[in-house]
Amino acid sequence: MTIGDGMAIRGGDVNRMSARREASEKGVMAGLTWIGVLATMVLPVLLPGGYWWGPLWLALFGVFAALRRLWPADQPPREFGDRGWGLAIVLLLIALGLVIMAGVHDELLKVAPRVLAIGAVLLALVALHAWLPAISAFWGGVALGGMLTGAWSLWQRLELGVSRASGHDPLHAILYGNISLLTGMFCLAGVAWALSRPRRPLWLLVLLAGAIGGVMASVLSGTRGGWIAMPLILLVFQRGFISRLSGGLQVSLWLAIAALMAGLYLVPQTGVQQRISQAVNEVTHYLEGEPTETVSVSTRLEMWRGTGRLILEAPLLGHGAGTYHSRMVAMAESGELAETVASHRHAHNDLLDAWVKYGVPGVGMLITLYALPFWLFRSGLSHSDPGHRALAVSGLLLPVAFIDFGLTYSFMAYAVGVMLYGVWLVVIWTFYRHAPIRSGARSRDKTPPDADAETAVPAAE
Repeated sequence: MTIGDGMAIRGGDVNRMSARREASEKGVMAGLTWIGVLATMVLPVLLPGGYWWGPLWLALFGVFAALRRLWPADQPPREFGDRGWGLAIVLLLIALGLVIMAGVHDELLKVAPRVLAIGAVLLALVALHAWLPAISAFWGGVALGGMLTGAWSLWQRLELGVSRASGHDPLHAILYGNISLLTGMFCLAGVAWALSRPRRPLWLLVLLAGAIGGVMASVLSGTRGGWIAMPLILLVFQRGFISRLSGGLQVSLWLAIAALMAGLYLVPQTGVQQRISQAVNEVTHYLEGEPTETVSVSTRLEMWRGTGRLILEAPLLGHGAGTYHSRMVAMAESGELAETVASHRHAHNDLLDAWVKYGVPGVGMLITLYALPFWLFRSGLSHSDPGHRALAVSGLLLPVAFIDFGLTYSFMAYAVGVMLYGVWLVVIWTFYRHAPIRSGARSRDKTPPDADAETAVPAAE
């Protein structure tokens, strides 16, 4: 063996050691982003400020990735693709729009938490494309989150005797119940993914338990807005999953769903019947000009009436958050609106709230944010791979649920609403684009493969 041969062998050993070290480092980083995704799905409704923990963890590694400190030279990050860049640019423009409109009304500090949330979401997108974790972080996270929130809500009802389960501030009953419901719906979407996994019985068990827990927490929170969302949510499931079943199975499944919803209404312990009757009673008395013992619905109607008047005064640029609240308080004190309006700082409707505070630009930003997932996941519902389709259904459940939640509450007025909508969208999109597709599965539409998903990226269960 010549000296040259020896040097070649030693060089090959060095290259192999370098490759193993790089693979090990990448595995460690993927493990750290796995923790971030898990925390993002589990912690929001369980811990104080839990909606910040996971996204900020991912954002930290997003900073590292953006600075290319930890990217091996021959291991570039995954490409965003056209839609991925579109997602990032839209989020950046919305953050910029918030800053501009807040500047117009001299209230930059009021929008700072929401702008910070969007910044964390963008960095999380970078981190996940640099070090893609196993998809079990998402499905395991929603399952664990659903089970824990269900157990916690049950404990609140049975042990603490509360009438409505809730989370830590600012997650009062409405935010808590709706986020829990969406978590449960993610779990149901994940059942399709679980059916194709090697450990199918285990995944089915935990995902179904998570779905039950999420729905239970929603019911025990007494949040009526979430229940209104169910018809639209079920339509997404019909389009993504149920329509693929035989006619008989579809009829049986819909009958079972109807029986379950009827049971939730008829069983007094759930509180559903009482809350619905209360709402009907409030609307009836409000329209007749009579007082009621409860004022939840009538206060909303008054806020919408007052908000509508303010929108007509400044439809283009709005009033800003501070002026909106002071004007609503003034109308309440003068007797133009009910006194109960004065304690609320948003319009209890996302569209009205965006319009009255930030005018037409605010409405445009909100509608764009709602429309973004429909653009990102439009082809996934027709995909023959159940795992890919489960992610598409989850991605579309996000705007459908938030649009409905926003009919009777202003989710996007809170940093938690912006953060969870944004980071869950980023997490679902990243897996949707990069998770491996089962061999032979393909989408029915003609969207270029680059816009949907890459099949060559390995991902562990």
